[in-house]
Amino acid sequence: MGGGFKERLRNIELTTHVVLGLALLILLVFIAYPLSKVILNSFLEAGDVLSLENLTLANFSQFYTSTLYKSALLHTLMVGFLCVLFSCLLGIPMAYFVAKTEVPFKVVFLTLGTLPLILPPFVGAYSWVLLFGRQGVINYFLNRLFGIFLPDIYGAPGVIIAMTMSYYPFVFLLTYGALLSADPHIEESAEIMGASRWRVIRTITLPLVISSIVAGALIVFMRAVGNFGVPAILGGNFYVLPTLIYFQVTGFFNLHAAGAIAMVNVAMVGMAILLSQYVTAKRSRATITGTTQAARISTSKILKWVGTVFCAGVIFFSLLPHLTVIVTSFTEGWAGTRYPTKFSLENYRRIFEIARTPIRNSLFLATTATLVAAVVGTLLSYINVRKRFRGRWILDLTVMLPFILPGIVVGVAILTGFSSGLIILSGTWMIMVIGFFIRRMPYIYRSTMASLSQIDVAVEDASTIAGAPWLTTFRKVTLPLMAPGILAGAVIAFSTLMGELSTTIILYSAKWKTITVAIVEYLFSANIGPAYALGTILIFLVLGAIFLANRILGRRMSQMFRMV
Repeated sequence: MGGGFKERLRNIELTTHVVLGLALLILLVFIAYPLSKVILNSFLEAGDVLSLENLTLANFSQFYTSTLYKSALLHTLMVGFLCVLFSCLLGIPMAYFVAKTEVPFKVVFLTLGTLPLILPPFVGAYSWVLLFGRQGVINYFLNRLFGIFLPDIYGAPGVIIAMTMSYYPFVFLLTYGALLSADPHIEESAEIMGASRWRVIRTITLPLVISSIVAGALIVFMRAVGNFGVPAILGGNFYVLPTLIYFQVTGFFNLHAAGAIAMVNVAMVGMAILLSQYVTAKRSRATITGTTQAARISTSKILKWVGTVFCAGVIFFSLLPHLTVIVTSFTEGWAGTRYPTKFSLENYRRIFEIARTPIRNSLFLATTATLVAAVVGTLLSYINVRKRFRGRWILDLTVMLPFILPGIVVGVAILTGFSSGLIILSGTWMIMVIGFFIRRMPYIYRSTMASLSQIDVAVEDASTIAGAPWLTTFRKVTLPLMAPGILAGAVIAFSTLMGELSTTIILYSAKWKTITVAIVEYLFSANIGPAYALGTILIFLVLGAIFLANRILGRRMSQMFRMV
């Protein structure tokens, strides 16, 4: 009997190692291999042959010799830093007002303040032109009432404004959480000693939450320097690194040059991470109490009403482009006039005539990629939580890299990895599924980790002791308990894949055009109605997915968006 039990244990271990080994193999083939190949290719003159004759720095020399490359590099840095600056100027005061004052409608501010974060930024990008362009609605009113014309929204101003209003919630939400968790007695002690409110904020409150501010600023910077859609729509001749990557791939199919630009983009992200860690380490303090004691609330009436107006204004301004998308989708013309000329459902009728293929493609690709990501992400999260081994952080980092890296860099890596060599998938639907699944697998990976960490390992041990094979235990015991996390992650992965642009724009072919590519093409051809009808569908799809995932996961949902 004892020998039979040991034999079952050996079979269980063998099955476990085989299944989980396959998951790790997929991780190496579809993430580690493409990323390593794009790094290698950026130092090669041509082809894939690694030799002394083929090694070169010419792909990087453009940043020294080309005015276009130099300006794109400077533009990218400028966009990143200014988006961080303005996001902090908006997000930090909002967090303080909501956490530390008696502003009304706090739940509303927190809910609506999250929406710009989850809505596709490029969908509302062109709305800034409709609102603030030369023929825009707001410019129309300003001209009629005051004779004022705002500066041209195209170029740096439009790109920075659009990205800031999409990404400031990172700073707002992280700072808000830190303010709630910080020890209120430190501030009280400072005021008892005679410090003014402003001095307390400057010398006590801000240093207490600096780590969260830096974390939010880092995410804003990473998203801003890797964004393709907004600069493509609003940039005009204001080029950034992601648009240069796009030109190299679509215009010349020069993956070596595109890889070099991608590496510079990644280097920016890496330096930002190192800088944030340095700042956080320098200012690290044990200030989070871990208690449920409420944050100290200011009773100032002035702060209350100033905070209310400020928060409401920021939220309204940030959601205005997406509201414009929804309203415009029901009109047949609205530009240069005070009101929409005619409301109808014509745009929705048209998209189901002219955009059926992109809709069908998006549904197929997003569904397939989500299913693959659900299987692989679940197995990898099981490895991380249940298997104790050295270097688990390497597994975690590798899985999360596609979430950390700019989407267009991930697209270049996948295209470089599978456009030559043993496996050639460029131009097929499979390469898009690969790009989609590794880009969104981190959502399912994190959500299933959150669920699995709540499951007592004794439940699985009991099944094993009873003689059940590992696969049976996993399928009948572990998997049903993990189901809420898998479902929540899959819902978010699917909905965000429907709105994925940065990776798609590199990998798609004419036969496999998606909704997001169709939207961009309609916008470029001034076909606003169908573009906004598709955009409205995306907006409500994402909102519904986030609502459903939040109902399933609750507070554990925040664990899905940790970077590492």
